[in-house]
Amino acid sequence: MLMAEHKIAQREQLEDAFQVFNQVSGQLVDSYQQLQQQVARLTRELSEARSERLLQLAEKESLANRLVHLLETLPAAVVVLDGAGLVKQINTAARDILPGIDLNSDWQQIERLHIVPGQKGDEQQLVSGRLVSLTRRSLAPEPGTILLLLDVTETRQLQERMARRQRLSVMGEMAAQLAHQIRTPLSSALLYTSHLSRDDLSPQQREKFSTRCLERLHHMESQVNDMLSFARGGQFERTPLVVRELLMELVANLEPLSREHDAVVNYQFEVDETTRIDGNFAALSGALLNVAQNAFQQAGGIELGVQAGQQSGELFIRISDNGPGIRVEDQERIFDPFYTTRPDGTGLGLAVVQSVVLSHQGRISVNSTLGEGSCFEICLPLSMAHTREPAGAPECDPESGLNVVRSPA
Repeated sequence: MLMAEHKIAQREQLEDAFQVFNQVSGQLVDSYQQLQQQVARLTRELSEARSERLLQLAEKESLANRLVHLLETLPAAVVVLDGAGLVKQINTAARDILPGIDLNSDWQQIERLHIVPGQKGDEQQLVSGRLVSLTRRSLAPEPGTILLLLDVTETRQLQERMARRQRLSVMGEMAAQLAHQIRTPLSSALLYTSHLSRDDLSPQQREKFSTRCLERLHHMESQVNDMLSFARGGQFERTPLVVRELLMELVANLEPLSREHDAVVNYQFEVDETTRIDGNFAALSGALLNVAQNAFQQAGGIELGVQAGQQSGELFIRISDNGPGIRVEDQERIFDPFYTTRPDGTGLGLAVVQSVVLSHQGRISVNSTLGEGSCFEICLPLSMAHTREPAGAPECDPESGLNVVRSPA
């Protein structure tokens, strides 16, 4: 009896264990199927991601290839520098504009070899004679710089030719007016000359007619010179100039004018003999004198101030007077060709001055108040950087009749 009950208990235990085994087996099968499903899904996702990645890589490779071809066909030179300033990428135009440049070249050495030193602004003159527009951009957040050099030589030459044609066109339109302006002093000169042949003239009258005849001839000469300078359009041969010599030339030119008009001229020159600019001596000297001469056209006591100095790599020359001033509406047009407020003016004087200044990569501006006078400022780039303080004003002849203001020692 006990043996039978024991066997029954064992059978029930076996049946329970078998049921548990079946349940666990079923769960394992379900888990395996779920795992297979997850593996299939992940495989599918990986395949899709891989296909998308391969597509992106193909697109990037195609884009990189297009960029390479674009860089090679660009007319501008492209130079890529790393953080140390070494050339890491260049295109064909860069090799053409900057002969000798190569990968891993030091950009500073390339600059010293090809770019004229002492220049400011985006446009740079190359030793080969080319003019390029230089643009720099950082590669941030990565270290390095990308340089773009565009050859603008032909563009500037075309602009200069177009400007010259425009000037010639304007001159053609104003030929009749200019002919009238020349005819008037010419008629006066002929009249005074005809009087000189009279026998009844006293020495004083003969001298008076001669002087007036010369004045009319000089006036015509001035008009013709202005026309020629305007037509030339700033095409001058440039050489290194000592600024102090240019200023002393202005002093020498103003001395007889100041004596003639009983004018007081104050000078303040804060430049030394090492200060230089690149330019044409005759053109710049004439432009400065042209500006200063305007002060002698006024009536009454004349006071003229001439100041020169340097700052931010530029030479500045300011010429001021105590004249009647210039109206605001006239200030906007005084540099236009053939615009004048004087009945005997050609309207070319300040236009020529502006043309000369612009041809030297400079600028000219005017600040004027009615009843208080005017101040013209001319700024020109220096040939080289000057770091030490100016040595002081140049010495002028104390017997010249000029009121000289010297800089502090």
